[in-house]
Amino acid sequence: MNQLTIQRIHRTPIWGGFRVWQRNLEAFRRAWRFEIGGLIVEPFVLLVGVGFGLGTYISNIGEGVSYPHFLAPGVIASYAMFHATFDASYGAYMRMETHNLYESILFTPLGPSDIVMGEVMWGASRALMSAVAVMFVALLFGLVESPWAILALPAAYLIGMTFAAISMIMTATASTIGSINNFLTLFILPMFWVSGVFFPLDRLPEVVQNAAWALPLTAAAALVRGLFSGDITPWMLVWVAEMVAFLLLALWLASRQMRRRLIK
Repeated sequence: MNQLTIQRIHRTPIWGGFRVWQRNLEAFRRAWRFEIGGLIVEPFVLLVGVGFGLGTYISNIGEGVSYPHFLAPGVIASYAMFHATFDASYGAYMRMETHNLYESILFTPLGPSDIVMGEVMWGASRALMSAVAVMFVALLFGLVESPWAILALPAAYLIGMTFAAISMIMTATASTIGSINNFLTLFILPMFWVSGVFFPLDRLPEVVQNAAWALPLTAAAALVRGLFSGDITPWMLVWVAEMVAFLLLALWLASRQMRRRLIK
């Protein structure tokens, strides 16, 4: 057993993941001027354009709730998903295959599980940045009704971790960067439309409603919406548990597949 292997044994993936997260943070600091627009402008346009544009044609979404009030927490949840997903799929694939970063990391005490954990932590950080931006816009337009809404930020971090971990499974198994398109078009985008982001699930056919509740974004949107309105229920624990279950399973699968890919 060589010294590098011994060092890998005597530390946890959280520590190793933090080192990978630090590297990604430093890269972001150097290029933040080119990325900040996607983090802030796009969710702002969606919230204002759809919430106050399309929303003028909708008197209320149920129980006297205006459409912008309904949409804002859905935007936080969905854009936390999008930013974590894109960085942990396309971004991570580029770091792995184009920049050969993962190969370089393996010459340090860090291993494949550390790489996965670090990418997941970084994807969650990007999700949190997006959530802060949307929260600021929501506050600006008076769409935050409860002090519980502040918990939407740690919720966004959990959402980001969950979807980054799921995306890392795709990254670890993708044969080309183009194959990631299937993951987005067949899983992420359909989930975006049927998870209660834009309209209540009770407007959908019953079979679609039941299927939607098995998707992590549905639990995420419901959790953030409840925090925004101050409607605290025991179901929130179920939604958090659902996302944590997805996260842990995805972390295990992604770490396993990444080890198979990088260590031959």
